[in-house]
Amino acid sequence: MSTSFQTPIPLQQAPFSRIRDNSDAVQVLLDRTGLPAPTLVPEPDVVRVMLADIDDMAPWLAELGGEVSFYPTPGVRAWLLRTELPATRSRGAVPIEVHALASLTQDILPTLRDAVSS
Repeated sequence: MSTSFQTPIPLQQAPFSRIRDNSDAVQVLLDRTGLPAPTLVPEPDVVRVMLADIDDMAPWLAELGGEVSFYPTPGVRAWLLRTELPATRSRGAVPIEVHALASLTQDILPTLRDAVSS
């Protein structure tokens, strides 16, 4: 009877632990800055922030920078800011996606319009 030995795979941080760590990092940012974030959806690889108002995306852009884009859907545009919390000594960078909807006729702040990626 032969025994097969495999090289152990290094343990990575468990998904639930990464979710908690990402959520905690964004919560520290929110506590420090007061950025609007009515809904947070932390995941292992990104924290999604769902905004109630498109204008609330401007403070996020001002605080963290990032890439702004939008996608037309029937009757509305889905706006997206991709940004991140920089890495620290105790954790890696935390990717953040900030989402908001705007009607097709809604005025958009020039700050956001001008930041749209080509």
